[in-house]
Amino acid sequence: MGPLRSPRSKATRGGVWTRLGVLILGLGALTACSEAPPTPRGVLLISIDSLRADHVSAYGYKSKTRPEIPTTPTIDQLIASRGVLFTDASSSTSWTLPSHLAMLTGRPDELHGVRALPDRLPEDIPMLQERFLQAGWRTAGFWSGPNLHPWFGFERGFERYIDCSAHPVENPDVFDLADPAGDQTEVVALHSASHEGITGPRVVDEFDEWMDEVDEDEEFFGFVHLWDVHYDYEPPTEFNVFDPDYRGKVDGRNFGDIKLAAGATADLNHLIALYDGEIRFTDHNIRRILMRLEEAGRLDNTLIIITSDHGEAFGEHGRLGHKHGLHTEETHVPLLMRYPNQIPAGHVVRDPVSLVDLAPTVLEFANLPGLTGQWGRSLMPLATAATDALPERPMPMELTAPYIDRVHRGARWAGETVIDKQSKMELGSGIFIYDRRRDPGEQRAIIEPNANAKTKRFDQARDLWNELDANAPASRSDGQLPSQLEADLSSAGYVTDTKPPGDK
Repeated sequence: MGPLRSPRSKATRGGVWTRLGVLILGLGALTACSEAPPTPRGVLLISIDSLRADHVSAYGYKSKTRPEIPTTPTIDQLIASRGVLFTDASSSTSWTLPSHLAMLTGRPDELHGVRALPDRLPEDIPMLQERFLQAGWRTAGFWSGPNLHPWFGFERGFERYIDCSAHPVENPDVFDLADPAGDQTEVVALHSASHEGITGPRVVDEFDEWMDEVDEDEEFFGFVHLWDVHYDYEPPTEFNVFDPDYRGKVDGRNFGDIKLAAGATADLNHLIALYDGEIRFTDHNIRRILMRLEEAGRLDNTLIIITSDHGEAFGEHGRLGHKHGLHTEETHVPLLMRYPNQIPAGHVVRDPVSLVDLAPTVLEFANLPGLTGQWGRSLMPLATAATDALPERPMPMELTAPYIDRVHRGARWAGETVIDKQSKMELGSGIFIYDRRRDPGEQRAIIEPNANAKTKRFDQARDLWNELDANAPASRSDGQLPSQLEADLSSAGYVTDTKPPGDK
């Protein structure tokens, strides 16, 4: 017969095991906490102006003239292969000013209120960089095109908002539109000059200088705007590699005269090759920025986002350039993120997303509160592979260009697009639905689709537009631009009766 155990000894034994179990569980919890991915010590948002997604080699692009040369080797190797690539990202519009405000406010154009010149951001709408500044992060922005001038509100929340444009605006009164009939020669000249200049190297130099000021233990948020891909398409000689043997008359400045007929294939291909050369040049400057982070030991603990404000048309719907409409060539933008601590290498997300989702995403990664009134939603669950899809919602788009009587509104879902074209001057006005699964270029509108599908998407689009209109800011403009800024914008075809290039 075995030894007898007293009730007390039994209780004591059970207590020991209970305490040991609690200790093990506690240690497990501490281990889980210690293994939780750290938040980024830095955030770098890079916007490449006018870069359409399907000209990024990580998206499968191959040049017609030099298919063996990638357009974006740095983005491919250092971001896409080591981070996440979103295949179906949409801009909020097809031009620079409102789309960048959508990025930085988390709101569609209707809700941040800047849809046409001379609108400027209402002071009560918070911006992404303000949240970082409030949290004690170092903040700086580097802008290189006139549509990102601080007059529109972009400078809020940046300790430094640095003008890297080819022709800095010394007198912001250039944006003054109080007298629409006034002399706009200066405006036109300034915008033309901004297109002809090279800005990427200056952006890199200014970024380098700022990083020298950021201590290694300081958190930072940097916003970098790279302008060179925007027309004019004049890549430096060493990057003009996609059609160097062309002997025709088309260059990167006179492309508005290109005839889009079948017989002009060589000219159009050359124009696209020049555009691709600018992309390759910009990719080179991005490599310099990333190498600067690597030298500082900050590359792997920085959340890096690369995107664009809009795409560029090359005759798909009869036009060249941008700010013509809301079709995929002008609104499908690249979106890639890298943060090795949380984002799996080589991850691909096919769920449709929007630029309005950027601010909520960045703030969740940084463990900071969202912006008051943000409409977008965080893509962190998609980026980190925590989920394959978010609940369906339409991606809002709009284009307001009163000087050419063009108002377009759009909504995009996975595989489907609805566009409402409202214009007295434009042929083909009306509401159209496109099935991008069968027609990825949106060339053939579905005139008589299945009645249920038509009702569902049309009604959903109208509901979206009504919702946005109902919550739009009461006042969007004070009616005038500084005269010098007006000069810059006009030369790019953004104000007055000047049409964007290729708008015939």
